[in-house]
Amino acid sequence: MPIRFRWSSKEYIPIAFMLFGACGLFQVFFIFVAQYFLGVGNHLVVILIPIGATIALFFGVIIIFESFAQVERKKKLKTQFSKSLQKFSKIQKILYFPIVRPLTITFPIFTILFFSTYGICYIFLNNIIAFIIAENLATITSLLIANFIEKKYAKVQRY
Repeated sequence: MPIRFRWSSKEYIPIAFMLFGACGLFQVFFIFVAQYFLGVGNHLVVILIPIGATIALFFGVIIIFESFAQVERKKKLKTQFSKSLQKFSKIQKILYFPIVRPLTITFPIFTILFFSTYGICYIFLNNIIAFIIAENLATITSLLIANFIEKKYAKVQRY
């Protein structure tokens, strides 16, 4: 049975706020890039599209967080009596921290897809429409990859 966190409980709401804040800050970076470097001058597009992308990225990060928690729970149940201590470097400790790991998966995927799609669309369309298409395509692909990670890595079966 998959782990389902009650994100509104007092235990998990700080984690949810941290993940949502990280997604929001990430999208603020893209607002800045769109306004000043890509030349997207429409304020409505530059504000509303990243708000939707923030919510969608947050949902994808939550999916990945829950799938990693599921796998960690299975590992802990299998090896709870073993005494093997593992030495991790500082970089590994930071990267394997439960909040950082879903973000390090989602953000590079989104960034690469956004800039590659924007570059291709900018050849054929104007910069506003290219921004809209790139932002939406990168968000949808990030959600699909989060779903793929949940299905293949954690082997979660939803009803």
